[in-house]
Amino acid sequence: MKKKWPIHILSMLLCMVMLCGIPAHAAEARASDRIYYSTATLSKASNGDLSVFFSVRATGAMEKIGASSVAIQRSSGSGWVTEYTFNTSNTPTLQRENRDQYGTVLTYSPRYTGASYRAVVMIYVKDATGISTQQLISKIVTT
Repeated sequence: MKKKWPIHILSMLLCMVMLCGIPAHAAEARASDRIYYSTATLSKASNGDLSVFFSVRATGAMEKIGASSVAIQRSSGSGWVTEYTFNTSNTPTLQRENRDQYGTVLTYSPRYTGASYRAVVMIYVKDATGISTQQLISKIVTT
């Protein structure tokens, strides 16, 4: 009678390789069920103004897409102080309707020179089934 151990070992190795490969491809990296991708950046213009750019891409067309607020914060040494907040009341261009992606640039003139600033963007998307939000904090910029 012939030994079949090489076939059994090969079968077991093949099963192990296949099982180990499943977790690497099973999860998809998404911000939420509705937010596919989002980003926020803060930069300093040559005139000293700060420019905040944010962009969001949804998993499909949304009733509303954009940001609910964008806070410009200054480092106080012991924490962050909000100097100004863009919201949908004072800046209607923060959101758009019936789109799957949206991005915009906001400009702010900082009160202090030589200070460190950051932007805190609250991404917002809404569809018929609910709302998703995501907080993004930009890198720090010195004026």
